[in-house]
Amino acid sequence: MIGTAPPQRDWLLVEHPGPWPVTAPFGTDLSDDLLRRLGHPGQRTLLVRPPGRSGPLGARRWFRCLDGELRTGLWDRPDDLLETLEPHAGEPHSGLLLLVCTHGLHDVCCAVRGRPVAAALAEHWPAETFECSHLGGDRFAPNVLMLPDLACYAGMPPEESVAVVEAHLSGRSGTRWLRGVAGLHPAEQVALGAALERWGPAPVTSVVARLEEQVGTWDSGTWTVELSGIDPLPPRARVVVASSRRPEAHLTCRATRETRALQWDVTRIEP
Repeated sequence: MIGTAPPQRDWLLVEHPGPWPVTAPFGTDLSDDLLRRLGHPGQRTLLVRPPGRSGPLGARRWFRCLDGELRTGLWDRPDDLLETLEPHAGEPHSGLLLLVCTHGLHDVCCAVRGRPVAAALAEHWPAETFECSHLGGDRFAPNVLMLPDLACYAGMPPEESVAVVEAHLSGRSGTRWLRGVAGLHPAEQVALGAALERWGPAPVTSVVARLEEQVGTWDSGTWTVELSGIDPLPPRARVVVASSRRPEAHLTCRATRETRALQWDVTRIEP
């Protein structure tokens, strides 16, 4: 699953009690026009709520993650969210946010596998943990996105989820459950994961990946990525990644037909 983290770097989280329609955030009290004015999908908008809450909320919050910075504010009417387009809207939000996809109407696997993980994380980080609408990668459920560093983890059982987050927060990011870092090209995500696996554990922020060359197509290509790292990773490294298509399969619980997922394989890594 490495290389499948969402493509967006900028995120807007809107506290919303639900129920969430299958098309959320579209189809809610946030109009299509408003969502487009807010920048969705280039700036990804997610609906969020505290774990286990589906009823009315009090004052509803928003969180914006832009360029690695988190800010937060309150909203009452949908148009209040236009404030988030201002560079210094709201107040700085220190710490992290843990988003767990539990969007069952989009794919039942996300609810069945995501809610136990959200509950487990909320026991340790009650103020930082939120259920969220569709993150993508339903076949890897449960999916967890960590802000502000954009690391995306998936597939882990509830009893391991706390240890995964603790390792990440202590700078010992592992690769067993890592989907990648949101906002990076898939080949960059794969190269970053390969470096962590070979020279880590280390923070995901200890390496910068930059796509240097592409030969071929998404379905059959070769991608060269240059890495710049800090100890324990080497200061410079090069990773070559090959892309291909997997055999047809039903990829999610909700899928009505078989499709061919992309696969990314590291063919060479050298300092």
